[in-house]
Amino acid sequence: MDPRRARALPVVAEAQADARMFMLGGDTFRALKVIVDATGYDLRQARDIVYALVYDIEVPRGS
Repeated sequence: MDPRRARALPVVAEAQADARMFMLGGDTFRALKVIVDATGYDLRQARDIVYALVYDIEVPRGS
């Protein structure tokens, strides 16, 4: 896992907000599902993104 890799992976703002909410609530599986469903990224990329959101590493906003 490397949350810094998420800086190169755009994710729509709504999916970022939902995934962050699930992560802060302790539901990593649902957070990953939100990112995978919204982006089509693989699980490694989705994991990098959800941890970046928790650690306040900026993830680019996609469309």
